[in-house]
Amino acid sequence: MKLTSLMAALSWLVTLVQCGRVLVTAPVSTRSHQNIFVPIIKALAERNHHVTLITNYLVKDLQHHPNVDQIEIQQLQLGSQLDSVFNMTITKETAGIYDGIYNLIMAVSSVKWTRDWAVNMTQYTYSNPKVLQLLDNASFDLVLSSQVLAYPNLPLAWHFQAPLAMFSVNSISPGFISALGEDDHPEYLPHSNTEYNNDMNLAERIFNTLIVSAYTWVYSRIPYYPEIQSTIDQVFPGSPPMKEIEKQVSVVFTNTNPIFHHSRAATPDTIEIGGINCRPPRPLPTKLEQFVTNHPAGFIIFGVGSAIPMNKMPVDILDAIIEAFARLPQRVVWQWKSTPRDDLPANIMAVDWLPQQDLLGHPNCRLFLTHGGLNSLMEAVYHGVPVLGLPISNDQYANLARAQRKGYALKFRWTDITQQSLFTTVQELINNPKYSETADKLSNLMRDQPQSPLDRAIYWTEYVMRHNGTEHLHLGSRHLAPYQRAMIDVYAVIAAAILLPIVLLAFIIRKCCCSKDLKPRDDKKKR
Repeated sequence: MKLTSLMAALSWLVTLVQCGRVLVTAPVSTRSHQNIFVPIIKALAERNHHVTLITNYLVKDLQHHPNVDQIEIQQLQLGSQLDSVFNMTITKETAGIYDGIYNLIMAVSSVKWTRDWAVNMTQYTYSNPKVLQLLDNASFDLVLSSQVLAYPNLPLAWHFQAPLAMFSVNSISPGFISALGEDDHPEYLPHSNTEYNNDMNLAERIFNTLIVSAYTWVYSRIPYYPEIQSTIDQVFPGSPPMKEIEKQVSVVFTNTNPIFHHSRAATPDTIEIGGINCRPPRPLPTKLEQFVTNHPAGFIIFGVGSAIPMNKMPVDILDAIIEAFARLPQRVVWQWKSTPRDDLPANIMAVDWLPQQDLLGHPNCRLFLTHGGLNSLMEAVYHGVPVLGLPISNDQYANLARAQRKGYALKFRWTDITQQSLFTTVQELINNPKYSETADKLSNLMRDQPQSPLDRAIYWTEYVMRHNGTEHLHLGSRHLAPYQRAMIDVYAVIAAAILLPIVLLAFIIRKCCCSKDLKPRDDKKKR
C-alpha cells in the first residue's frame, strides 16, 4: 500500500515537473471557433499546464480555472455584423449566381475586409496593456495560434523563443500549406467554400484554381501592409519577416476528418483533430428533459448558430416554418436568439441556449435542422442524427453539399421554404430509414479511431514542448519556391538538354545544305 502511494506521488511530481506554459492566441474568432481550441485548453490545464488565452470573447468555462488566464480584446468582437445575414442569404439565392463565379467574386472582394481586420487585430492586440505586460514579464514553452489572420500573431513565438503550433477551424487555409512544403492542389481539392466534389470537370477546376489563387494572394499580402509591419517593428524590434517565422511552425492542427472532407496527402506535421468538439450527451435541464422525453414521436432540433437572432428572419419565411412545425407529430426544440414570439404552437419550445450535443445524443432525437456549420455537422454524425441543412454563408454550402452526397442530409434553400415544402422534406428525412442508417454508419466510422481527436491534440502539443519543436518532421521542400516544388526548373533544364542538340543538329544540317546549293556546278564551268 505504501509502495502504491509512493509511486502515485512520484508520478504526480513527474507530471508537475513536466508541465509547461502555453500561449494560445485567437484574437479574431467567432464563438463557434472556440469549439476547436477550448477543449485543448481545458485538457492542458487539467494536466497542470498553465495556459494564457488571448481572445475576443471570454470563455465562461475557463474563467475560474486556476491554470488558465484570459486576455479579452473587446474591440475585435463581431458585434452586430450578422444582423442582416438572412437578407444577404436570400439575395444570393435569388440571384442564382454560378457557385464558381460567386466564390471568385467573394475572394476578390475580401481584400478590404481582410486588410481592415488584420490591421485592427494587430493594433488592438499590441496596444492592449495586458498583452504588453505579457511581453515584458512572461515566458512560454509553446505558442498555439489560430490560422485566422495569423501572420501578426507569429512574432509572439519568436519573442518568447518558443515553438510555434497552429490550428485551423476548418481545413488548412489556401497558401498556408506552402509553409509545410506542400501545395494546395486545386486540381483535385476544392476550396472549402465551394460546393465542388473532388472529381471536378475542366470548368470547375479552372474556377477552383482561380478561387484558391485569389484567396492565397489576399492572405499573403497581410505581412506587407505598412500599418501592420510598422506595429510589428515597434513591438518586436529585430523580428524576422512573418513569412520566415511561419516556415518554422512545428505542427498544424486541422479541424478535418475524411468523413467531412476530401482526403489529401498530408505532411508528417499535419494533425487531423476533426470532431474534437464531440462528446457523449449529458443530462438535460429538467424542463427540457420532460418536453423531449414524454412524446413517442420524438423531437427535432432547429438551430442556425448562436449569433443569429430569429427576429431578423423575414416574416414570411418565419411564418412558413412555424406552420410547418405545427403540422409535425414531433416536438421541436428551437434555438431562438432574441425574444420568442408568443404565438408558437404547443409542440415548439423556444430556448435561448441550446445544449446541442445533449439533445443530439438523446434517444428521442429524430432530426437536426441546422445552418450547416462544420462543428454542428460533426456533432450530428457523431450522434447518428440525420440533417436538414439551411446554409447561410461561408463554408456551410460546401459542408452541406458533401453531407448530401454522403447520404445523411438534404440541403434546402431559404427561398424554397414554404409550409408544404418544409413539412414534406422533414417527413422524408424522418420516415425514410436510409438517412438515419447512413448517419449511424458514419457515426461508427467516425468513432473508430485509435485515439480520440482530443487525445491526439494533447499528445502532439506536449510532444512539441518535450522536444522543443519538430524539426525532424519537416519536409525538405519547406524552403523551396513553388516552381521548385513543381520541378519546373528541373524540367526546363532536361527539356533544354534534349532540345538543344536537336536544334544544333538541325542548324548544322541546314547550314551544310545551304552551302552545297551555293557551290557552282562543274558542268556549267565546262560550257
